[in-house]
Amino acid sequence: MPIRPKKTNSALPVLVVALVLTAGACADRPPAPLAETGGKAVILGPDPGFNPAAISDPWWRAPPHGPDLFAVADLNGTPALEIEAPEAGQPTTTVIGRRLAVPLLAMPYLQWAWYLEPAVFGGGPGDGLERGVRVSIGFYGGAPETPQLTDRLFGTGPAGYPIHDRRVDITFGGIGAPRPEDSTQHMSAVDARGISYELRKDNFGQAGAWKLEALDLAKLYKQFWPDDRINLVQITFVAVGSLRGRPTLARTSGPIPLGYIAEISLTR
Repeated sequence: MPIRPKKTNSALPVLVVALVLTAGACADRPPAPLAETGGKAVILGPDPGFNPAAISDPWWRAPPHGPDLFAVADLNGTPALEIEAPEAGQPTTTVIGRRLAVPLLAMPYLQWAWYLEPAVFGGGPGDGLERGVRVSIGFYGGAPETPQLTDRLFGTGPAGYPIHDRRVDITFGGIGAPRPEDSTQHMSAVDARGISYELRKDNFGQAGAWKLEALDLAKLYKQFWPDDRINLVQITFVAVGSLRGRPTLARTSGPIPLGYIAEISLTR
């Protein structure tokens, strides 16, 4: 997919490595290796019996005591993780993820499928922020000033995120319109500095259908940080969550689904 760089004013939260090193990590050892079949390792199926409300290591949530905005759903026969809109007053930064310890160059290809609910893009622009879902990838070891990752540094820091010195959010969504069919959505990669690369341009009709994605993380990493030591980089987590925009739909009964994500995997 073509990548077009642009600058954005939005600054996404990032965990500062120095904070983690000062506060100490919660886990004493790295996560278990991913099960691999034919060069493919599934991160999130979701597997039968997976309960986002009762997770344990290597799964984590940030903020640690944030709202429960995730559920396992069956979308037209496809098991998927449902990502729900936060209620008024709840943070829009809640994510759920899995700790990893995968050398970037060993398994550089990230694959997944996602689906946006068309209804959440109606009702006008609302707060003017983009609505939708995101996949976040954490990296460690490439920045010139970063110490080597050791077993005792694995785990999560005070903000709930596993240790990382770089992070990229892959976002899929857009701003609302008076009618859902008048809205457009796009896909971008954004880092903590607010630098953004366009992965798929704004277009109508992006919501309401499964989109299958395949991304070369090593190539993307080099575009964001060309001077880093990419041979030392590890993928330390993959997480999912919502974008910052809130839908204008009235909350009548139950949560409002923003979208769904399924079959996140790494391949060689």
